[in-house]
Amino acid sequence: MKKIGIHKLYSQNPIEADRLLWNRETDPVSRRGFLGNVGLISMSTVLGGTIPFAKYMPQGLIPAALAQSETNFEIPGKEGLVILNDRPINAETPAYLLDDNITPTKHLFIRNNGIPPDISESDYENWGLQIEGESCSRPQTIQLNELKTQFKHHTYQLQIECGGNGRSEFYPPARG
Repeated sequence: MKKIGIHKLYSQNPIEADRLLWNRETDPVSRRGFLGNVGLISMSTVLGGTIPFAKYMPQGLIPAALAQSETNFEIPGKEGLVILNDRPINAETPAYLLDDNITPTKHLFIRNNGIPPDISESDYENWGLQIEGESCSRPQTIQLNELKTQFKHHTYQLQIECGGNGRSEFYPPARG
């Protein structure tokens, strides 16, 4: 039997791959149906069997460590970063890319706590900033276009520093 990676198996025939690995039918029209099972398939492949409570696991999760194939995960515009997670996206910058006096945007690390929304370019014109709350005396909403055109632009050279104060090291342990 020829062994191939999960990505290749799914690129050849995603519906058949889902049937072979999970013995269930995936909605061929829905991207969500496909992505909902890829993480479970990856884990099943690694563990060599079915996953108990698989139907309750998160949809759209593809653990990078479990989904090995010939094609590396890449983030457009962030080539060279080391991908730690792909859902949510987390990537770190190797030390050799930090030699510039000012770190270029393409080399900045990425830290996300959630899955970024899939938004088309045309949706940006509908974005706004809503200012409200108990201490806000004048609640208002400012559209993105207003922010870009009606306010003075400022450019600053700033520094981001991590003090190594990860929550896992707190004593007593931090909750949440």
